[in-house]
Amino acid sequence: MRARNAARIAWTAAALSAALGIGGLFVDRLGGLGMSPLVSSAYPMIWALSISLIGALVMSRQPRNALGWVFTLVGLLINFDFAGSVYAAFTRTAGGGSWPAGLALAWLTAGWLWIPISALLVIFVPLLFPTGRPLSPRWRFSAWFGIGFIVLAGIGNALMPGPLSNLPRINNPLGLVGKAPLLTSLENLSVIPLLIAVVGALASLVVRFRRAKGQERQQLKWFLYGGVLFVVPFLMHGSGIPQQIQDWALALFIPALPISIAIAMLKYRLYDIDLVINKSLVFGTLAVFITAVYVGIVVGIGALAGSAGKPNLALSIFATAIVAVAFHPARERIQRIANRLVYGKRATPYEVLADFSERMASVLSMDEALPRMADAAARGVGAESARICLFLPDGSERVVSRPVAAGVEHFDRVFPVSYRGAPMGDIAVARATSEPLTRAENKLLTDLAAQAGLVMHNVRLTAELQTRLAEISSQAAQLRASRQRIVAAQDDERRRLGETIRLGCEQQLSRIRDELKAADTQLATDAAAAVAVLERLTVEATSVLEELRELARGIYPPVLQDEGLAAALRIHLRRIDPSIAIQGARIGRYPSEIEAAIYFCCIEALRGANGPAAVQLGGRDDGIDFAISGCGPLDGRLQRMEDRVEALGGSLHFDGRTLGGSIPLRVESPRPSPTAYLATSS
Repeated sequence: MRARNAARIAWTAAALSAALGIGGLFVDRLGGLGMSPLVSSAYPMIWALSISLIGALVMSRQPRNALGWVFTLVGLLINFDFAGSVYAAFTRTAGGGSWPAGLALAWLTAGWLWIPISALLVIFVPLLFPTGRPLSPRWRFSAWFGIGFIVLAGIGNALMPGPLSNLPRINNPLGLVGKAPLLTSLENLSVIPLLIAVVGALASLVVRFRRAKGQERQQLKWFLYGGVLFVVPFLMHGSGIPQQIQDWALALFIPALPISIAIAMLKYRLYDIDLVINKSLVFGTLAVFITAVYVGIVVGIGALAGSAGKPNLALSIFATAIVAVAFHPARERIQRIANRLVYGKRATPYEVLADFSERMASVLSMDEALPRMADAAARGVGAESARICLFLPDGSERVVSRPVAAGVEHFDRVFPVSYRGAPMGDIAVARATSEPLTRAENKLLTDLAAQAGLVMHNVRLTAELQTRLAEISSQAAQLRASRQRIVAAQDDERRRLGETIRLGCEQQLSRIRDELKAADTQLATDAAAAVAVLERLTVEATSVLEELRELARGIYPPVLQDEGLAAALRIHLRRIDPSIAIQGARIGRYPSEIEAAIYFCCIEALRGANGPAAVQLGGRDDGIDFAISGCGPLDGRLQRMEDRVEALGGSLHFDGRTLGGSIPLRVESPRPSPTAYLATSS
């Protein structure tokens, strides 16, 4: 059957049910038949209308769901039974004896129609809810036993001889005279398939609930909630509770089942059933508590005082005062119990947010804040795992999960966290049952993400500050090590320079001094020979002087200070190897410490060079670049060169043949003494 046709049939049946119910109630009230009190006649009619409406709505939205047909049929049968009873009574008691089908309707509405109605409600609805199919084929036995109950009980009631239950003055027109014992046995026997069918249907409902996930579990919660409320008025019957209270309970709780079914089938996503159950438990228990305390004081103490059954203003005031004093602590206690029953061991949303705010008030450490945030998210929604992801300023992510070894890769929901529009990270949760989050849980995590924005922002600032402090500490340690290496290099250079002077120039000067003394003695005896010695010593002294000048140039050549880097390199290269070219020799002047560092890097790199070599200089507005190709092995000299360049904020790199570097211009650049840069070449 097409969906549109099914919906039309269901709405037509609902309209017919409404017409039968309203028409029957109108005739019953205005016709003076007095069949039943208003409560007894109106509420089944209203209940039938609500069930018919549910059936029509289900058929409109889920035409393949068999529950739509069940609800439609139940609603129609209830109002047909009511209207048929009224019609039959009217034809027999109000002068309508000539009206057609009066006797037939009297037989049809004699009570046995409630057998299929009851079976559909207590067997087929639990068996099929909410999908319209049994949980599995093996549960179909409940349906077959239910049909068996309908057949046995229906035959026993429909054919039982004697007066009709709704019209005692009329005998059953189809009653089998003499078969009453057999029919009674059939009725008694029908209890067996009824019990089997009901137990099977309820067991199926329990198993379905335990296995259910996601939306089906929420639907079953609504159904069970309505079923519990539906049973309340029937539990009051015979309990001694005043009839007026029972009538009010009937009015309030009988519609609970169809309303719950309607919400479960159509709008279960709009309402949080856990919150509804929680509030119902709290207010219901409070009502029982207040009633018990008030009645216990007024009636109990009144009986002891001998004023039972008489109004006692003092006792009423005393009871009211006791209730007022005990109300708040009782409410808190009941609320905690209800929270534990509904939410389990996890906290309520308000408790989660309050606890999170309190614990985050003074926590800025990433290692403390993120785990606490994950704990709050997991506790708040009863999640199997929660993950907190923080976006760090350097583009990396810090991820914390609770529990640590959860190993969950797919999360049911991810809530982005931002602060003033800037993304800070996200909060993700996963449930073991893959059950979707309720509205309250979604709101909780949304509020938690809103609070976490500021926390993550502060944590990021703290982490960034700690990173900067770590970088500064590392740079300070590197600078200390670099300065120590520079000092050590200076000491080595001084020792080498002293050794060079002692072994070279000092020995030559000592020898020249001794020969000058000898020449002075010889001058009196052999002037010509003395003059020759003096001329030779003059040449040697000139050579020693050139050596000392060469050493002085190695320490800090004057031309570097006077004419700049390019000129100093040109003079040095002309002396050691005129074939080495300098590219970019027209660069401008730079601070003396930068020129000195590059100069000594160049002469260090070119010492021991084998093969073609070249020096390239590149000036720019914010610094200077340099490269020396054809370098020989640098060994330990590379570290000293790196220290010199990095001390000025520059960088150096060496690939085995080419040494390159760059030094930026900085206003705060240190300006060490030129003698701090010692040459390693003599």
